[in-house]
Amino acid sequence: MLAEIGHILLIISSALALNLCWVAVIGLHKNNSYILSFVKPLSLLQALGLLAAIGCLTAGFLLNDFSISYVANHSNTELAWYFRMAAVWGSHEGSMLLWVTLISVWAAIIMLNPNYQDQYFMVRMQAILAAMILGFNLFLLFTSNPFARNLPHIPIEGRNLNPILQDIGLILHPPLLFLGYVGLAICFAGALAALWGGKLEKLQASYLRPWVLLAWVFLTGGNAFGSWWAYNELGWGGWWFWDPVENASFIPWLVATALVHSIWLTSKHAELKLTSIFLCLTAFSLSLLGTFLVRSGIVQSVHAFASDPTRGMSILVLLLVFVGSALLMFALRAQQLSQLSVITLYSKMTGIMIAIAILVVAALSVLLGTFYPLLYELLELGTLSVGAPYFNSIFVPLTFLCVIVMGWVPLMASLSKKMLTLALLACWFVALAIMLVSNQGANLMLWFGAASALWLVLSLSIYLCCLVKHQRVSAAKIGMLIAHFGVAISIIGATGISNYEQEALLRMAPGQGKPLGDYIFVYRANVPVETASYEGIQAQIEVLDQQEQSLGFIYPERQTFKTNGMEVSQAGINHGLFKDLYVSKGVQLSDTEYLIRITIKPLAMWIWAGALLMMLGGLIVVAGRGRAPSLAKSHATNKRPSYPEVVTQ
Repeated sequence: MLAEIGHILLIISSALALNLCWVAVIGLHKNNSYILSFVKPLSLLQALGLLAAIGCLTAGFLLNDFSISYVANHSNTELAWYFRMAAVWGSHEGSMLLWVTLISVWAAIIMLNPNYQDQYFMVRMQAILAAMILGFNLFLLFTSNPFARNLPHIPIEGRNLNPILQDIGLILHPPLLFLGYVGLAICFAGALAALWGGKLEKLQASYLRPWVLLAWVFLTGGNAFGSWWAYNELGWGGWWFWDPVENASFIPWLVATALVHSIWLTSKHAELKLTSIFLCLTAFSLSLLGTFLVRSGIVQSVHAFASDPTRGMSILVLLLVFVGSALLMFALRAQQLSQLSVITLYSKMTGIMIAIAILVVAALSVLLGTFYPLLYELLELGTLSVGAPYFNSIFVPLTFLCVIVMGWVPLMASLSKKMLTLALLACWFVALAIMLVSNQGANLMLWFGAASALWLVLSLSIYLCCLVKHQRVSAAKIGMLIAHFGVAISIIGATGISNYEQEALLRMAPGQGKPLGDYIFVYRANVPVETASYEGIQAQIEVLDQQEQSLGFIYPERQTFKTNGMEVSQAGINHGLFKDLYVSKGVQLSDTEYLIRITIKPLAMWIWAGALLMMLGGLIVVAGRGRAPSLAKSHATNKRPSYPEVVTQ
C-alpha cells in the first residue's frame, strides 16, 4: 500500500497547490482578508502532504518493497540502511520528489514566521511557489512517478544502488545542492512577488537577503562536497574537471554569489533593485537549465541522473514556462522599479558593482564553454571539445580581478589610494618571488593564484585590525571576513595542487617500490577483501621517507560488486594539512601486476577547508541578523501584522 498512499498524497498535494494558487490570486484581487486567511493552512497542508509522500518512498526503501520500481532499481537487501535512505534521492524520480518537497517545506516555514509585515508580498510569493510545486508535481505524476509499481512481476531482490553512489557523498552532496536550488526557487518567487506588487523596497529586500544567503551557503556546500566526493571516490585524483554536469551547479553558484552582494546593497541602501531581481530570476533559471542538462541525456557523465529524452523535454517545457513568464513580467514591470542613482566613481558601491559584473561575466564564460560544444553538435557541425585549458584561461584571470576588488573595497574608508596601491604591488612582487624561487618559470597561473591569495589575506587582516581598533565588530562583518578568508584558503589550495602536484603512473607488483618527491612507495602485498556488497583486492602500499623509515600504509582497492559485476577503484588517501598522499589501484595487467597511480597533492585539503569557512561565514551573517527589522516596528505598535479588513463587493 505504500506506493498507492504515496501516489495519492502526490495527487492531493497537487490539488492543494492548485487551490492555493487560485485562493491567493482571488484574495489579492478582491483584497479580501477572509479568503487570504486560507493561504497559510493550504501551504502547511501542501508541505505535510509532500513530506508524507517522501516518507512513504523512504519506508519503501527501508522495508525493501521491491514492488515499487524505483526501489527495485536502486536498492537491495544487502545495502546498508543509511545508503537505502540516501537512495531515495540517488536517482531521478526520488531526487525530483525531494526537490519539490523541500520547496513546499521552505514555503511553509516562511508562512509560519510571524515577523513579516508585508503579508501581501508573502501571499504573492506563496502563489508563485504553489504554481511551481504544481508544475513539478505534474512532471512527477506523468513522466517520473517514483511510486510506479512492478506488478505483477515483483522481483525477489533489487538491482542495488550504483556502486559509485555507495559513499557518504551521496548522503551529503545531493541534499545540500537541492537545498541550494530550493533557496534559489524561493528567491525567484520573491523576485516575481516584488514585480507583481510593483515594488522592492528595503523591507522586501530584507526578507530576501537571508534566503539568498542560505541558498548560497547550501550551494557552496553542495559544490564542495561534490568535489570532495569525486576526489575520494572516483579514483581519478582530481578535484574539479569542468565536467558539464559539474558546471551545471557551479554556474548558479557564481550568479548566487553576485546576488548575495547585490541584495545587500538593495536591503541597506535601496540600490540595484532591478539588478537584484534579475539575478534572482537568472540564478533559478540557470539551476533549471542545469537540471535539464543532467536529466535529458544530452551529455554523458558519471554525474548524470537520467538519459530519457521525454523527461528532458518535460523539464524543458517547465523551464520555458517558468523562465518565459518571469522574463515577460520583468519586461512589463521593470519600469516601475527603475530609479536613477548618483554613484561616486571611487566608492564601495562602485567596487561591489564591479565585483558583481565580474562574477556574471565568469558565469557567462563557463556557460558558453559548457553549452557551445552541445550546440555545435546539435547543429550537425561536427564534434567539439572544450576542456580545462579554456576554462582555466578565462576563469583564473577573472578570479584574480574579482579578488583585487574583494580586498580593495573593505579598506577604501581606512586606507588611502596610495597605501592600497603600494600594498597591492607588494603582494604582486612577493607572488613573483614565489614563482621564481619555486623554479616554475613564467607560470602565469601560479602568479595569479599566489598574488590573489596574498592580497586577500593581507587586506582582510588589515580590515580586521581596523574593525577591532575602532570597535566596529559585528556578526555581519565577522561573517563576511570568515567567508572571504575562506576564498583565500581555497585559492591557496587550488594553486598548490594545480602547480606542485607530483604524479607517477606505472605497473607495480608486490615487492616493487617507486620514489616520488620526498617519499618511497613500496607495494608490499595484495589482500583479498569481502563485504556484503563487493569483493575486492586491497593493495598494501607502505610509505617510507628518504631514510627508509616507515611512515605508515595506504590501502587502495579494486572492488567488484556482487550484484552487477561492476568494477571500481577505491583510492587510498593519507590526508595531511600540507599534502595528501594519494594512491589509486587500476586494472590488473598480469598475474601479479596492477596499474598504480601515485600522486602527491600539496595543500589539497585547503580547497575544502576554505569552502567550509565560506559556509560558516554565510551562516554567521544569517544568524547575526537576528529578528527582521519589521519585528521591531511590530513591537513598537504592539500589533501583529495582518491583512486589511476589506469587505468584498
